[in-house]
Amino acid sequence: MSTPKSYTEPSTPSSSSSTIKPDPMSSPPNENTALLPPDPHSSETRKRWNLFPPVRRVFFTSLLLSMTFAFTQTSLIYAFRVMTCDEYYKTHEWDGSHGDRCNIPQVEGKSAREIAIMSTTTTTSTIANLFISGWFIKHFGVKAAMFQQTFWAALRNLCQMYALKTGGKAGILIIQSTQLFNVLGSAGGYQIASNVFVSLLVPSEERTKMFGVLTGVIMLGSSLGYTLGGLAYNTYGLLAPFRCAFGLLCFCTIFGSLFLPYLSPENHSKEPSSSTEITKEKKKQSFLAPLKIFIPKKIETSDGRIKRDYNLLLLGAGAFVSVLATGYVHVALQLVGTDAFGFTPGESGMMLSGNLLVKAFFLSICFPRIITWGRKLLSHRTDIPSGPATDEHPETPLEAEEPDDMGAPREDQARQPTDVRHGSTFDLYFLRWSIFIDGLLTGLTTFSTKGWHLYLAAGVLPFASATGSACKGVTLDFVEADQRSDALGAIALIEKIAQVSTISLFGTIFAVFSEQGRPTLVFLANGAIAMLAFILLLFVRMPKPKDSTGRIVLPA
Repeated sequence: MSTPKSYTEPSTPSSSSSTIKPDPMSSPPNENTALLPPDPHSSETRKRWNLFPPVRRVFFTSLLLSMTFAFTQTSLIYAFRVMTCDEYYKTHEWDGSHGDRCNIPQVEGKSAREIAIMSTTTTTSTIANLFISGWFIKHFGVKAAMFQQTFWAALRNLCQMYALKTGGKAGILIIQSTQLFNVLGSAGGYQIASNVFVSLLVPSEERTKMFGVLTGVIMLGSSLGYTLGGLAYNTYGLLAPFRCAFGLLCFCTIFGSLFLPYLSPENHSKEPSSSTEITKEKKKQSFLAPLKIFIPKKIETSDGRIKRDYNLLLLGAGAFVSVLATGYVHVALQLVGTDAFGFTPGESGMMLSGNLLVKAFFLSICFPRIITWGRKLLSHRTDIPSGPATDEHPETPLEAEEPDDMGAPREDQARQPTDVRHGSTFDLYFLRWSIFIDGLLTGLTTFSTKGWHLYLAAGVLPFASATGSACKGVTLDFVEADQRSDALGAIALIEKIAQVSTISLFGTIFAVFSEQGRPTLVFLANGAIAMLAFILLLFVRMPKPKDSTGRIVLPA
């Protein structure tokens, strides 16, 4: 009788069925032996969830939310025109001289003023929502903060549907008034929550890349929202985009509440021995707490001297000026295309949709690979000053070492060849030169003489559009873990203020250049402002690694 083949030897097809498998309980226990036998069902469940980890769930939710918030944008603008037209002809008679009775200066001017009132209310409410969202995250957690945004957005959406059925001046007033719901739930609020989710769920050396991917996902969702919202209107009528948006908001709320991870609020300190004074101080933080991030503080340098740290102030100023320079470009492309080259709304829409798709491709696919390659390259250079290194001890339970399938701790693995030792130094270099190239390309758009030149600019400019993501990654290296939501909220706040400022500033500049018959000069002005942002960022210096007391210090 032949002896059975050992399980340590490779089996042949003929003998595979007779191979004896060892009993794990028969081997003597050692320090790597699991206390409980492995559960095959839990292992299969873990493998299935690995295909859709928490970060991907956050990306998927952000994609749906960005698509939802963009779904009704074009239809809402058109609805204002229709309601203004209806109100106008309640007191006027149409003479039938125009094919479109709404295509008269009185209706278009009145409609523009009503839209401006709505936009001002929306922007002001969104800025207030940025403060409230940061406070809500610290007190109730990021998951609750994200989905209280969708509740109020859904309520606003219902009011808009009622306003469209009402029509006329009453419908306009209802829509303008319900924009105040943005104070409690807006696109800006869910984007802050998404950024906080990403900052907590990924390792510190991966943050900058993931911020870029998140921005790309949001751009892709917005592009899909504009396109699908227009298709819904063309196919099913004016109310269809609003009904679809309401359904998507309900789905996002249910999906996120079930599948997004719960992360405890920052006010529940992970340090159980923290003093009562520290806890009280955290709870005293007001809605304006994010702005304190940019106040220069006295910090000890690596050689023991005390000096003021202006890095965060310069970063904030650079972020503000960069958005001020580039935030008007997509509007300028549409206005120049319409005024100088006779673009129709369809042609302008295709140009804008293509611009967003290219941005989504660059931020989601190209940007993470550029960051990884740059950090690998920089980590092998000894002439570059180090940034803050990652701690060997986890900051949160999410960063703790996970057990393997057998329940035993994993053995130490070789570190990835990324720029951990230099922190976000490469990210800072990328941030500087990205805004420089963006300003250069924007300035070159001034020489456009044909319509396809604008299409080319819309396709090329997104390849220098990652300054916001890089700025978030660099900023988080200057703050402690419990200040991350404040830092992200502060960056979002100054970007939102810059977006409001750029519309008023460059709107006036564009009007002046248009009167002179040279509207393309607005791109030259945009490029010049971008160079100012580049100069500001040249003075930012990365902090040194944490000293023995755990403090981040400045270079000497």
